[in-house]
Amino acid sequence: MTRLFLLLARLPLSWMQRMGWCMGWVVWALSPTYRGQFKRNVKAANVSWSQARAAVGATGVMLAELPWLWMRPHSQSLQSLIRWEGAEHLEAALTQGRGVIVMSPHIGCWEVGAQAIAERFGPRFGPLVALFRPARKAWLEPLVTQARNRPYLETVPT
Repeated sequence: MTRLFLLLARLPLSWMQRMGWCMGWVVWALSPTYRGQFKRNVKAANVSWSQARAAVGATGVMLAELPWLWMRPHSQSLQSLIRWEGAEHLEAALTQGRGVIVMSPHIGCWEVGAQAIAERFGPRFGPLVALFRPARKAWLEPLVTQARNRPYLETVPT
């Protein structure tokens, strides 16, 4: 699996995103279980289908971005892809020597967010330590461990 991720990580991010969009809709079409759960979640969120339909493709994009995000060279920065809002609050707390707890959704937002925070603030304030639940699948554990540990980003199993 690691070799596959390394191979996919060499593709341009925009290609992976396009493939992911298509993959999201293929899974939607082929998996009645996923489709049913998605529809139940949309209903529970009180969101219209016209508002929710983009999430079908976006879910595929989120998953397709992982090889690039996890396996790109450590020297390749995310900063040009990130739009920071409110980072001054995080920096102020760190400057005062106060700890900061960041709570975020998991896959997607957190994967990018942790790396971006570590890149931006790690050299000045030290590493970001992220807690995570170990992978449920044993074959996935080495990949996830290798992928998530990056400069100024340390991961610790809960």
